[in-house]
Amino acid sequence: MKMKFNGLFAVLLAASVMGMVSCKPKVTTADGGDFKEIKVPCQDKGYSDAMTFRAAAMGSSLNMATSKDKALLNAKTRLAGLIESTIKAVTEQYTNEIDVGDKKEFEQSFEQMVRDVTKRTLVEVAIICEKTGKNAKGEFETYLAIEVSKDAIYNGVNKGISKDQKLQLKYDQMKFKEKFDEEMEKLERQGR
Repeated sequence: MKMKFNGLFAVLLAASVMGMVSCKPKVTTADGGDFKEIKVPCQDKGYSDAMTFRAAAMGSSLNMATSKDKALLNAKTRLAGLIESTIKAVTEQYTNEIDVGDKKEFEQSFEQMVRDVTKRTLVEVAIICEKTGKNAKGEFETYLAIEVSKDAIYNGVNKGISKDQKLQLKYDQMKFKEKFDEEMEKLERQGR
C-alpha cells in the first residue's frame, strides 16, 4: 500500500511540476483577447535623461525616403513638445521665486522666446537610432530616435534672453539653471 501511495504521490508531484513549468502567465486585453507585447525598434533609445532630451517615432510610406522624413518629423514634433513642456515647468517655478511685476507678460515673452530657440535647436538634432524595413502591406517603415543636449537648449535660452532687454532685466541665470537642472532630473526619473 505504501508503494502505491509513493507511486501515486510521485506521479502527482511530477504532473504539478510540469504544469507549473508549462504555464506561462497569460495577459489578456480589455476585450478578452490575448496580449502580445511588440518590441518597437529604437524606442528604448528615445528616453530622456538629465543631460539630453530624446524622442523616438516612426513613419511609414510606399517610398523609403518619405517614411524616413515622416519618422524624423514625428520625432521632432515629440521632442519639441517635450522641450517646451519642460521649459514651461521651469518658467512657472522660476517666476514664482523671483519678483516680477507682470508675471503673465514675462511668462508669455519667455515662452515665445523658448519656442523660437526650440525651432532653431531642432535643426541640430542627432539621429541616434534608425531602422527601416517593410511591413506586410509592402510599405516602408522607419523607426528612429533623436536627441539634443540640454546645454544646447540652455545656451539657446541664454542667447535669446541676451537679445531681449525686458527679459534680461528680470533674468537670474543661476536660479534659472537650478530650476532647469531639477526639471531634467525629474524627466529622467519619469523615463520620458
